[in-house]
Amino acid sequence: MTRNIPAESIEQVRLASDIVDVVSGYLTLQKRGRNYFGLCPFHQEKTPSFSVNPEMQIFHCFGCGAGGNVFTFIMKMEGVTFPEAVKLLAQAAGIVLPEDSEDIDQYREKEALFYVNKLANEFFLHNLQKAKEAQEARDYLQNRGILSQMYAQFDLGYALNRWDGLLNHAKTKSIKPEILLKAGLVIQKEASRYYDRFRGRITFSIRNLSNQIIGFGARRLADDDSPKYINTPETEIYQKRFILYGLHTARESIRRENKIIIVEGYTDFISLNNAGIKNVIATSGTALTEEHARLMRRYTSNAIVMYDSDSAGAAAAMRGADILLENGFEIKICTLPNGQDPDEFVRTHSEVQVKEILEAAAPLIDHKLQVLQKDDLLQTVNQRTSATRELLASIAKIGDQIQRAYLVRDLAKKLHIEESALWNELEKQSKKTRFTPKTDAAPRDSTISANKFFQSKKGAAELALLEMAVLDPDLIPRILQNVHHDDFSHPEIRRFFQLVDSSEFDPLSFSPENYIATIQDASIASHLSDSFSEKSFASFSWKYASDCIISLQLVQIDEEIERIREEIRQQNKQSKNTSSLVHQFQQLLEQKKLVSKGEFIIS
Repeated sequence: MTRNIPAESIEQVRLASDIVDVVSGYLTLQKRGRNYFGLCPFHQEKTPSFSVNPEMQIFHCFGCGAGGNVFTFIMKMEGVTFPEAVKLLAQAAGIVLPEDSEDIDQYREKEALFYVNKLANEFFLHNLQKAKEAQEARDYLQNRGILSQMYAQFDLGYALNRWDGLLNHAKTKSIKPEILLKAGLVIQKEASRYYDRFRGRITFSIRNLSNQIIGFGARRLADDDSPKYINTPETEIYQKRFILYGLHTARESIRRENKIIIVEGYTDFISLNNAGIKNVIATSGTALTEEHARLMRRYTSNAIVMYDSDSAGAAAAMRGADILLENGFEIKICTLPNGQDPDEFVRTHSEVQVKEILEAAAPLIDHKLQVLQKDDLLQTVNQRTSATRELLASIAKIGDQIQRAYLVRDLAKKLHIEESALWNELEKQSKKTRFTPKTDAAPRDSTISANKFFQSKKGAAELALLEMAVLDPDLIPRILQNVHHDDFSHPEIRRFFQLVDSSEFDPLSFSPENYIATIQDASIASHLSDSFSEKSFASFSWKYASDCIISLQLVQIDEEIERIREEIRQQNKQSKNTSSLVHQFQQLLEQKKLVSKGEFIIS
């Protein structure tokens, strides 16, 4: 949006966005006492330390220190600004926010990208439903059991086999090619020449967890040398390593079933959904990543990998399974017969048969052993040695020690080898992975440490005074006797003290919970949620508050001392009289001594 969101609109969105409901859209929560707990989405953990407090409408992780309100949660999860978070929550709640203009040129870049992707989706869908040249696409989909009434349900479409189909349509909406280029929908050939990226292809819209269209996959219809599938390139709103096709609709089923089925392709996903199996997602042609694994881990720790049964599909399944294993998943591999892919198998078998083959999926280690036996790779001593190390490499990635112990015992029996030999080798394998740093593991209070201002003496004092004022409002009058709201540098903190210093402020009706729920600065929201979680409205001593006030006063004096010192240097260079400046300098030094002793504190 092109201007600040009115405070009353933010309050409306806050009241409509229960934090438990919002967070539950991203991870599995279980009620424990008054709060809800789940695995933290901001760092890797096996024991839930992420807490959501429905009374105060805040979240806090006791593991990494992340915390805040419903707005800061969306900011961290979606990587958006505060106004963008408000808008996402408003959309989810069906609240219309005031806009300055409907002109696409005045939208912020991310909003423009969401807008043109939505427009492209509508255009592609219309083509598939109405265009004469899309008959081949409609026939192809019908042969795969996808009927016309399912097009909109699964965001299907057709890109006209023209160089400028989407370009011309966008032009009628006053959308410039540069925006389409940033969205990855067109390709720039020369300085001012553009052409459609998707041409003569069936399109599959890709959505994020907020249900916004962020990109497309597209399948060719022509029998030529072009790639079978092409995708939107990475853009500001589409990073493939964070996106799983269909997760926005599947997550509730995944929670309910406590199991996720992972397939490769768009049509695999659609066929399984048509068969009544909803807890499924697709990697949409990209390799499974660490980020994908952590994303899925919010909803379940049980996974069935159902890839194509050809050699390439099997290899991809194994690579993905090891990543899942390392991220705490219990993994099974579903083996399809006769070289079939999931789409083909589901379409040619009954729903009961599909569910039976999923139930028959083998645990990862058992599956790997079966493949080795099937391929006669356990015949010679060298083969068995190599196979054993390969299996142990997977077991080494399992963090659960009891699970490891059972797997090693079973493997020793199946391979007819001493269990102690496996443990010795496993220890070597474990050392290779044990000290691998996790780049995403955030240190405690990471949101605050990311803000350099709060690392300074002045910033720390300002934040502490805000914390005391919010958690112990009785201190507010005494703080304001000693500090004017204009003395605060941080705009969020200055606004708070300006609010409580006004004649309209009613201390009896002041609600710390409501204030924290509307904080825009993620660092402050995180710190205060931490304070609420650990101190639970504990009273602060006036001595602590006065020490912080003294710190602010000393910083102001030090800044003035440095200014005078620099002015003296400049005057000396010009051989000017500095006696007046020196006198001011000495007075400031004396004042600093008195401030340090608390001489100017009004109790």
